[in-house]
Amino acid sequence: MRDLINLISLLEAVDTKETNPVRLKKTIIDLIKTTEEGTVLNQVLKVLQSGNIDERIANVVNTDADAKQFLGQITDAIVKSDASIEQKNAFLEKFPKGILNAKKLIDGKEHSFEELVGPGFPTELLKNLSTQLTSQGVGPGEVALAIMSPNIKWSGREAGGGDILVYGKPVEVKTRVNSGGRWLNARKANMNLPAIKDAIEDASGVQVPARLGVNDWVNVYRPSIDPKQLPSVAQTIANGIFTGVNNKQYVKALIKGDAQDIIDEHLRTGFDNYKKLSGFEGILMIDLPTERTQYFQDYDSMANLIKNSTIYLYAPESEMMPKVELAAGSTGQAASGNKIQPTATATTGRTSKDEFADVAAQIANGSSPKANTGDKSGGVGRTKRR
Repeated sequence: MRDLINLISLLEAVDTKETNPVRLKKTIIDLIKTTEEGTVLNQVLKVLQSGNIDERIANVVNTDADAKQFLGQITDAIVKSDASIEQKNAFLEKFPKGILNAKKLIDGKEHSFEELVGPGFPTELLKNLSTQLTSQGVGPGEVALAIMSPNIKWSGREAGGGDILVYGKPVEVKTRVNSGGRWLNARKANMNLPAIKDAIEDASGVQVPARLGVNDWVNVYRPSIDPKQLPSVAQTIANGIFTGVNNKQYVKALIKGDAQDIIDEHLRTGFDNYKKLSGFEGILMIDLPTERTQYFQDYDSMANLIKNSTIYLYAPESEMMPKVELAAGSTGQAASGNKIQPTATATTGRTSKDEFADVAAQIANGSSPKANTGDKSGGVGRTKRR
């Protein structure tokens, strides 16, 4: 078995033109006769059938400025795929003109990978490369998309905002592999979280925990703040989180105290803030488990199409924007075999009268209540700012 595996490596790495064909043929036959390992035999068959496919891949891939930087990984993924040599050849023939439909990618509609690149091997390869072609500063999907179309460029070699350029337009890419991505530019966010903590504690008399969720703001902290001070505290929170855009609507939501309004405005203002600081025109959301994509240029177009993790008014800076991903959809789920649960409608999470009385008593005694560290809202409920 070990000899057979070594032979496979030899076939993949050595120019067989320099090898004695009679001796090579006899060696292959003898080794194959002595193994019953189906997986290894299939691998031998693929190597023998593929011929000089690695050279052909290099010749084709090197014509793309994005792809040639990752030639080894792309070649490895194509050669090791279980797809037939005919499928691989068809892919290579089409590659120079583009595999992926870039217009569909940014038309604002939900699309499956099959709709974008075609069924079978192209979809398999796109999904595979989306997780393989990553490194520090390179997120899942960015390079994989760029190498699939001459109309898409990876911003790693282009100036400007966004992760990719589609027909010259900067597009941010957020890919869910296991969880969604955050709308956060840590380098430019310039948040002032200590000011938020101090303002809330000074006005409420209640210690702020490491993570302060929306429900605790609504049910514990906001009721403890003098109404005359509330606008100033709300403005400090908004200014501490969102530094690039107008945050007045978020301030109004904090003052009003409706949990769903706060969640919506946090996401809406957060999207606008991220867009302004990062310099992109829209966000392309990719869901690898269900093989779906959808492009958005504003928050309101996402209504009922996304879901988010817990939203905090105060937390470590890396968590001040929630993880966001595409909600359950119809496209691609049957093929992928993944069952995604519908997005839950956000709840207000109001405490009972007894619980609030306990908290009030603790505040009166000068102690810190045990704050619920987050709201369990998972979905986006309202479409437009009211």
